[in-house]
Amino acid sequence: MLHNKISTSLQVNRLSLEAQLLFTWLISHADDEGRLKGEPEYVKATVVPMKESWTFKDVAGYLDEIKEQGLIYYWQDSDRMVIQFVKWDEHQLIRSDRFKPSPLPPYQERQNNRTATNRQPTDNQPTAQAKVNEDSKKEVENSEANDVAGKSLKSIRTILNEKSFSSPIEIEVTNRHQEAAYYAWKTLEPDNKPALQTTYLNAVRKGLGADKIRQFVSEIKQDRTIKNPGKIFNKKVSDYCKLKEDDKS
Repeated sequence: MLHNKISTSLQVNRLSLEAQLLFTWLISHADDEGRLKGEPEYVKATVVPMKESWTFKDVAGYLDEIKEQGLIYYWQDSDRMVIQFVKWDEHQLIRSDRFKPSPLPPYQERQNNRTATNRQPTDNQPTAQAKVNEDSKKEVENSEANDVAGKSLKSIRTILNEKSFSSPIEIEVTNRHQEAAYYAWKTLEPDNKPALQTTYLNAVRKGLGADKIRQFVSEIKQDRTIKNPGKIFNKKVSDYCKLKEDDKS
């Protein structure tokens, strides 16, 4: 079942359009307990096999977006990645005579195994699950708040300076925000070498997160009348930063 609440979900609508598409298509591939294998290679081959322009890194980025909006659990279990829908039981009703148990481990059991030996909380202490949820929330907030571009900008500048303008640029990014900036440059202005630094990595330095970068790229790609995507991207970044400043004041 695909509930019509998905159309008005704030979590879903905060995703880039690509991540929204992947999220909805993932639902039809989940097993009866709302789980499926989560390796980006598997997801691309199984869920979006005809999206030829999507790389494995793209798929991994979209899955991270979906996870950070609290729509899926996405974790590594031994040597495999697992996806589980957070609100699966709220929207899916499967007849008992057709139900097939999942071969994949449940996320809740994973958390219980980690906390089983901990002291039981008192009435004034948070439960183990509440602690897990709070830690996850803080992890997301911290990842967005950090100055994510600083550590490897020097190495990126070195690569940019060493390569000729006609040569393809290959960089080793150190976080998903830089990866999103690199993806934006490769998608919108691959022939404009300086733009990687002056437009897209500069957006990261201004505090633009990976999710917002991918959202802007998606919006620009859909408008085929745009002739200067870098200029439009800069305008979107400027408007977004101004809006954030207005919210603070």
